[in-house]
Amino acid sequence: MKITILGALAALAVLNAPAWSQTQESADAKFAAQDWEGAAADYRALLDSNASNAQNWYNLARSLHQLEDYERARDAYLAAIDAGLQNTLAGAHYHLARIYMQLGDEAAAIKELETLARVGGIPGAFIQSTAEFAPLADNEAFKAVILALTPCTSEEYRHFDFWLGEWDVTAAGNAQPSASSKISSQQAGCAILEEYTAGGFTGFSISFYDSVNKRWHQSWMSNAGSAVYLEGGLDDTGAMVMSDEGMTRHEVTGNISRTTWTPNPDGSVRQHWESSTDGGETWTTVFDGSYTRKEE
Repeated sequence: MKITILGALAALAVLNAPAWSQTQESADAKFAAQDWEGAAADYRALLDSNASNAQNWYNLARSLHQLEDYERARDAYLAAIDAGLQNTLAGAHYHLARIYMQLGDEAAAIKELETLARVGGIPGAFIQSTAEFAPLADNEAFKAVILALTPCTSEEYRHFDFWLGEWDVTAAGNAQPSASSKISSQQAGCAILEEYTAGGFTGFSISFYDSVNKRWHQSWMSNAGSAVYLEGGLDDTGAMVMSDEGMTRHEVTGNISRTTWTPNPDGSVRQHWESSTDGGETWTTVFDGSYTRKEE
C-alpha cells in the first residue's frame, strides 16, 4: 500500500513539476503567502526529488485543496499519512473527511472522522460547525465522533457543579448576607468561574479539573491583591476539599490554606476556609460562609 500510493503520487509530481529545481524556502514562502498555485508547483518539484517528505505532501494537499482540485488533494493527503505525517496528522484526517464529502463519499468521510476521533487534536465543536459535514448531523456515527472529541465530559469534570449558580453569601454569625457570588460554567464545561462581591471588595477564581494530575485546581485573586492557589478533589462525603499544602506558596510562607465546599440537603453550600501554621496540626478559620441561592 505504501509503495503504491507514494509511487503513484511521485509520478504525479514528476508529471506536473516545473523543469527547474525549487527550494524548500521558496515553497514554504508561497504556502505562507497563500499563493496556492505557486506553492503546489514548488511542492511537486520538491517531491520529485524526495517523495518521502510527509510535510511536503501535506502542504501540497492543502494547496490543491484550496484550488478545489479535490481528487489530487485527496491523493496527496493519503500520501502524507502514508509517509508518516506527525505534527499535522489530525489536520490530514479532518481535511480528507471534508474532501470525501465534496466527492460524495459519506462512508469514507465517516471513516476518516472515526480515525480522527482516535487521533484527537481537533475539538468536536469545530468539526460540528464545519460546513461540509452539515449533511451528517443526524448520522449516529458522526454524533459518536463529536462526543468522542468533546472535552471535559467525564464524570470528574462535573464534581464541582453543585457550586454553580447565583448566591447570597452569609458569614457565620451574621443574620443577613454580606456578599454575593456568581458561579458559572465556562469554556464548554471545562472550567468554573467565580465572581465574588462584598461591598468594595471583589475577587474571582477559576477552578478546573486537571486530567493530567487527576486533581481539581483553583486560582483566586482579589482587588486587595491576595492570591490563593489550591488543589484537591471530592472527599468521601461529597465535599470539595482543596489546599495549597506542598505547593510553592505553602513552601514560601509556611502556612497551609484549606477550603472545603460542602453541598447541603437544602441546596445551599457551606464554604469553610481554614489556615494552619503548624503543618496541619491545628487549624484557624479564615472564613465560614453559607451560600444560599438567590431567589428568582
